Amino acid sequence: MNCNKNLISLIVITLLNMGLTIVSSFLLAHLLQVDERGEFQLFITSITYVATISVGGIGFTFTLCMRNKMYDHWHYYFYFFVTGSIFVAVLSLYFFSITEWTYLFIINVISTSILTITLEKSKIDSNLKIYRILSIQQPILAVLIYGIYYLLYGEQNVKNVLDLLTIIALIQVLSCIYFLSKINKDFKIKHDIRKIELAFFVKTWLKQNLLQVFGATTVNLDKFLIVSLMGNYFLGLYTVCLTFDALLTKILNMLADYYYSGLLNNINRIKIILAIVLLIIISGLVIIPNLSEYIVRLFFGPKYIEVCSTLFWFMFNSILAGLSWILSQNMLILGKQILLFTRQVISILVLVILFYSFKDLGLYGISYALIGASSVRLIISIFYYYKYPILKNCNETIIRDIK
Repeated sequence: MNCNKNLISLIVITLLNMGLTIVSSFLLAHLLQVDERGEFQLFITSITYVATISVGGIGFTFTLCMRNKMYDHWHYYFYFFVTGSIFVAVLSLYFFSITEWTYLFIINVISTSILTITLEKSKIDSNLKIYRILSIQQPILAVLIYGIYYLLYGEQNVKNVLDLLTIIALIQVLSCIYFLSKINKDFKIKHDIRKIELAFFVKTWLKQNLLQVFGATTVNLDKFLIVSLMGNYFLGLYTVCLTFDALLTKILNMLADYYYSGLLNNINRIKIILAIVLLIIISGLVIIPNLSEYIVRLFFGPKYIEVCSTLFWFMFNSILAGLSWILSQNMLILGKQILLFTRQVISILVLVILFYSFKDLGLYGISYALIGASSVRLIISIFYYYKYPILKNCNETIIRDIK
């Protein structure tokens, strides 16, 4: 009963997080001009990426060490990597023109690094109580602070909004310090701890860090390409597309999980999933041409209206990407992650080439590049689907049936 309660609570927190994040994106659209919205998005994307390079996998490694009672002097590792995040932040500012607000960037990198470690480390608790609190805290703070500031002062320049972001980050750091202290105290009371084995820690962290950095590169590459080839203005417009993409991606990831759970129990659910995807496409064809301008004008403002003509293509890209992930679930079960990694590398190369080729077409060029890369991933996923079918253990019968 307690397990079900925790699961329901986690689902509710996830849905609230998604809803509040969307509301905060509405507020940011009204707070900033389009080009400054792009500058703000680049700032956010960069600090997340730098923090991932600096401390990605550290919290995960801490949890594995804690499972083996290796916990003594953990704070030395914590201080070392958080200090290292400052060094990585300074290097990134030296080699790349990320922002002119250098001190705000460094403060936010440190804050994000501490939050990342705390979130990962909090998963040692099976009830995920601290994880749930920290997950919902940021979007609540964002909606409250951005919302109140907009009601009081209206549209702002990007420096003021970055100051607000930094205030939110510092509040979260205070929470993280408290929760890290609580985790530390509770764990030491319950367990006889021993010294962390350096070789185990470094090996585990390196593997997890490389995995997370590759994932972060894949997720954020489009934003970096837009800024470098097209500028902040188009990244600002693109943030509207990202809001709609996030909603659709949540649905498609849920379908992927549904398909995966079926495969684990020798149940093929591909027909119903494809039917739902087809329904989403038809709905998009009906809704987007008729309602997109009204929705964008209402929630984001008239300055983002030019996004409307390309929304369907961005939605279509999300569906292609979602389908490729759905059809890749059998590869996860078969343990062929290397082939999925290869697929991802190929699609990244295609994305870079197409971005450069279509850079003069604005939002249409962005959508074409994304669709091209997603199509490559989908074609490879279909090939994998037929080449590596899931077989029933009992009689080696293929359970897939896409007809």
